[in-house]
Amino acid sequence: MDKQTSLVFLLQDGGRMALRRANGDFVAPHRKFSAAELAGRAAELSPNALLRPVIQDYLLPTAAYIGGPAELAYLAQSGPIYDALLGRRPAACARAGFTLLDERSHKRMTRYCLKPTDLFTREQALRDTIAARLVPERLGERLEETRKTFSSALDALDSELRQFDITLAGALETSRRKIEYQVGKISKKTAAQILVRDEQATNDARSLSGLVYPEKHLQERLYSIVPFIAKFGPGLVDELYKAVRIDCPDHQFVVV
Repeated sequence: MDKQTSLVFLLQDGGRMALRRANGDFVAPHRKFSAAELAGRAAELSPNALLRPVIQDYLLPTAAYIGGPAELAYLAQSGPIYDALLGRRPAACARAGFTLLDERSHKRMTRYCLKPTDLFTREQALRDTIAARLVPERLGERLEETRKTFSSALDALDSELRQFDITLAGALETSRRKIEYQVGKISKKTAAQILVRDEQATNDARSLSGLVYPEKHLQERLYSIVPFIAKFGPGLVDELYKAVRIDCPDHQFVVV
């Protein structure tokens, strides 16, 4: 935080005005305030994101603070303010985060050899991944063999050209990118064609994407727990509680 930034906003006319420090005073967009004036209007001051947890902890002393990644990042930045104003800090604990999968979705992941990280992407990217997994083994080997053959031949040619005339190496590099692009394009088209032929795989990609990464958000950011409890029963809460690992703050996949 620079020396001109203050930790508070002034509440006025239904909005918040940012205050900046200048020569001992505090400057708003259209007015200057002295420290004494602001002290007299303390009820109209609102703490910013760094000061807010300190004020909250002053009013309601906190032994431990449980938060998500962004919340804990703010808390860490507030550390010096805690030390200066309160002389203490609460213990910081990461909030447990879960993505819930039903048995059918888990079987789909197993069928296509998908890792959890494969699902945190656009639906089209997930479809491409599934399509690549559906390529027949022999065809996949032949495509990879073709790619390696071109790469090896171009490496050998590049070596010879550099000995003959270094200026030709640049031209080869341009051609190489085009060749590799076309070979890769064939692989992608092959995978896409297999996916088109397998309607079930297309539906599975849509279903997994909608469940795990809806609208490119973590499941817990978009969906309420209510429909999951309605589907799996009230025992789901106890199951999630048992899955909490205090020693590991990483996001977890839970099959229910």
